[in-house]
Amino acid sequence: MSELDAPLGAPVGPPRQAGDAAFTPGLPLLTDILAALAGADTAGSVAAAGLPLLLEQPGVRACAVLVRNASDAVVLASAGYDCGTMAAGMTLPLDAGLPVTEAISTSRLVVRGTGPSWVAVPFGRRRTGALLLSLTSAPPGAAEDLARLHRLARALGDALERAGRQERAVVELADVALRLAPALPTGAGLDVAVRCLPIEGAVGGDVALCLPDPRGGHWLFVADVCGAGLLGALTARSVATAAVAVAPFVDGPEQLLAAVERAVRPDVGAGSFVTAVAAHLTGGRLRVASAGHPPPLLLTATAVVTLSLDPGEPLALEIGAGVARRTTTYDLPVDAVLLLHTDGLTDRCTDAGTRVVEALELVSAGCDGSLDAIADCVLAAAQTAGEAGDDVSLLLVRVPATGGQ
Repeated sequence: MSELDAPLGAPVGPPRQAGDAAFTPGLPLLTDILAALAGADTAGSVAAAGLPLLLEQPGVRACAVLVRNASDAVVLASAGYDCGTMAAGMTLPLDAGLPVTEAISTSRLVVRGTGPSWVAVPFGRRRTGALLLSLTSAPPGAAEDLARLHRLARALGDALERAGRQERAVVELADVALRLAPALPTGAGLDVAVRCLPIEGAVGGDVALCLPDPRGGHWLFVADVCGAGLLGALTARSVATAAVAVAPFVDGPEQLLAAVERAVRPDVGAGSFVTAVAAHLTGGRLRVASAGHPPPLLLTATAVVTLSLDPGEPLALEIGAGVARRTTTYDLPVDAVLLLHTDGLTDRCTDAGTRVVEALELVSAGCDGSLDAIADCVLAAAQTAGEAGDDVSLLLVRVPATGGQ
């Protein structure tokens, strides 16, 4: 028999035994649940944070957290109930006459039964909802016990409000990220594909650009900002803007890196830095320089080659030594695929770099396919080495037969 099926005050679950202990919400329990709430950052995790601790207490048969949604109460999380009506996501009409729906409707403490019993404690704050306890014993009656239950319910409401603000902020950040995302200029005659996959939500700190050079050829630029969230996205936007602005006026990749560094250093926070790789492609001639960034990969029909580069020093490094970065030149085979990427592609486990390259060898045979298909295959191959622990960005370019411009 469930709470919904039983007459008000009737037992839920096994009948009370003579030796059933009474539930006493002591200070240690309150402290433990408050600590659990502090570590929860979504509505679901907040609602579920303290339920296992409550369920361990003598006299507690089941518990749940519900919030108001229009004329219903919605179950955010529950523990100990053997009926689907109290599962997360289920709704109860506020006029159902249940202890928890009454508590939510009236914002008053509701106690039913003397053992078994139900206690529904409203949040009492801006977020309308309640904590429901189904007990095998009589309800707590001491003033200090009821005060702790009210304190716990208020903390739940506050934590849910905080989580709601954070979730709304994520939505807003996603909108910001879309607005920050730089357009991808592509020149005639160059086949390009891009993938940018933030590790969390829609906000990332990677940059992937292909820029036509009015003097001939194309600039390729990939960067990774050390930082997360909105600050990382804003810094990445500064890096992209600087690269687009200065690329038409510099003579080579190392000069492009130096110019971007001068432009963004004021925007890079203390303790942060930017890794980047800059390249200029004219036909099959590639000039490339690195600023502490993973080297590009070349995918041909027979092999995957890691291009050897001077590693260089990251951009805007707080204790940088000011070491000049070096440009390396390669002559690439026509129709090979050049892959520039951030370290989220390869930094997945101890030997992830090797394993990713080995997996990419299976992709190489398909290099005559579309770059979009190859990009998806690259990401799938990387997954064989484990889940990404950082943003993943790819810039794939098919080596042209001519300079393009």
